[in-house]
Amino acid sequence: MKSLINLLLLILYITTTTTTIVASSKPFVEKTNGDDLKTFEQIVMGYGYPCESHYVTTQDGYILQLFRIPYGQSGDTHTTRQPVLLQHGLLDSSFTWIVNLPGQSLAYILADQGYDVWMGNNRGNTYSTNHTTLSPESAQFWDFSFDEMGRYDLPATMEYVVQSTGYKTLPYIGHSEGTIQAWISYLSNSSVVDWAPLFIGLGPVGNVSNIQNNGLKYMAIHNIDTDLAKMGMLRFLPSPTLLRSLFVDFCLGCDECCAGVIEALCGPHRGAFNDSRMSVVAGHEPGGTSLKNMQHWAQGVREKQFQAFDYGSSSANILHYNDPAPPVYDVRNFPSSVKVALFSGGMDELADPIDVSDLVKQLPSSSLLVWKIIPNYAHLDYVWAIDANTVIYQDVVQLIQKYF
Repeated sequence: MKSLINLLLLILYITTTTTTIVASSKPFVEKTNGDDLKTFEQIVMGYGYPCESHYVTTQDGYILQLFRIPYGQSGDTHTTRQPVLLQHGLLDSSFTWIVNLPGQSLAYILADQGYDVWMGNNRGNTYSTNHTTLSPESAQFWDFSFDEMGRYDLPATMEYVVQSTGYKTLPYIGHSEGTIQAWISYLSNSSVVDWAPLFIGLGPVGNVSNIQNNGLKYMAIHNIDTDLAKMGMLRFLPSPTLLRSLFVDFCLGCDECCAGVIEALCGPHRGAFNDSRMSVVAGHEPGGTSLKNMQHWAQGVREKQFQAFDYGSSSANILHYNDPAPPVYDVRNFPSSVKVALFSGGMDELADPIDVSDLVKQLPSSSLLVWKIIPNYAHLDYVWAIDANTVIYQDVVQLIQKYF
């Protein structure tokens, strides 16, 4: 009963303390074109772009769905193009890269600039709930966190892209948790170092000691993640498909109310946003993950260091790591041959400015190409704000053009 009460308090807390979307987004109103009820592929093709669906199997058997936009609206189907890999953040999916219209969303912009755009989906989100042997109804299927996303998902995705395209290298762009798994991959897998010599991080996350996100902070402080695990919860959110079906109508009726709920789950939004797209967001977000992954985030808040999952006892950790304590991911050992460009926000409550500054100080100076701070940006703005095309994406395209 205490666990249930804490969960209800968490929902109440985050939905009553979330900042609503700024009024400056109101002038930028566009029709949804029915995108709230369309599939990923239908949305992309509806704007005149080709879209392909691909599947990659990880070393431990998870089947991940990838989406590909091989060329832009006026592209030549016979021309090979430099691949670019985009990876989403916490509780998100590849949809985040097409949330806005052509000219505003990074996937469309890169495709129109002549790139072959690939978008990954981590295990356990709405597009990646298959396995070679495990059922998503089993506890074993949901026994993962961002450790496995870094060790298995990202390397498998990169390998699939380079093999499919014939290109030996690609630029990697990650948002939020897409940067966490990148640090892990680069630190543990030499092939990733070779495949992706340019890493562009949007809202980069490592150590979350100073996190201000209401939901995650409340969950960590009150050990709600532990309580939910004891209750037998495996999936977070338990039924994202059902949630979306109820959520679309709610968002059509009150876009600002909708914004409050989504921000509570994913972090606040401060940049200019097209309010009329909120029902579209609700039709595809959140993407979901495992409860164990949420536990891992909460552990980071409590332990105040960037480390592997803590199994709760010396004996359990010895079983997994041959050490009584989980290993720390030390970004001071980040490979200096990989060039890094970071974009962070002054109002980001998940990738807190203090934590990002600490992260930057630890990176090898020879790796860091640029660190751009956008004072008024929060955690979703890197992918949702309609002015990101000028604030960030122009720089992203220029970096890729320079190094590829």
